[in-house]
Order: sequence, then C-alpha cells, then structure tokens
Amino acid sequence: MLLATTVPPVHHAAAAAQTPTTIGPFTVQTLVIIAVALVMWIVVYMLYKFVMTKRKDFGLPVRRRILCRKLRVDRDQSADVPFWWTDLQIQLAVGSHWKHTLRAPMAMGSEPHPQL
Repeated sequence: MLLATTVPPVHHAAAAAQTPTTIGPFTVQTLVIIAVALVMWIVVYMLYKFVMTKRKDFGLPVRRRILCRKLRVDRDQSADVPFWWTDLQIQLAVGSHWKHTLRAPMAMGSEPHPQL
C-alpha cells in the first residue's frame, strides 16, 4: 500500500528538456522524415531512369547528362541531353536540330565554289 501511494518527484527542468523542438509548425523529427522521403524519392526516380530507359534511335547517339540544361550536339555525331528529358522531348529537339542544320547553308547565302 505504501508503494502505491508514493508519487515520484517531478523535475520540471527535465520535463522541459524532453519537449521536442519545433521549427515553424513542424517538429524536427517531422522535417527529418520529410527530407528522408524526398531523398528516397529522388534515388528511386534515378534508378528508374537508369534501369527502365531503353535505347532509342533518335538519328544519332544520345547521352543523358545530369549537369546539362539543353541539347548539345558534337559535330553531328553525338548529342548530350538533360537527364530529365522524356523521349518525346529528345525526339523533338533532335528533329529541330536536323531541320536547322539542313537549312543553315541555304540561309547564309553560300559563296560560289570554284569548279575543278
């Protein structure tokens, strides 16, 4: 009986130290969970892009690059495109490049070439 009626002393400093810290409306634990979920989503997406992307024929070899913002063509032999572009975006960009490349000599007004 004596044990049941005895109440352990409460330390107010210890109780205050156990409260979770908050940053705005979120606790630190919630922010960590959100950050981990975001990182995991990015990892899964990158794995999907590496594993599930088939080799397509766009008229020239195309390499996907992480640090690339637009289509870069190297002497009409290969192209670098952003990693996040879809196949349709790549197809349209390469098609536009070919149209621009084929029309460029006509637009410049080429000089007459000497005949041999």
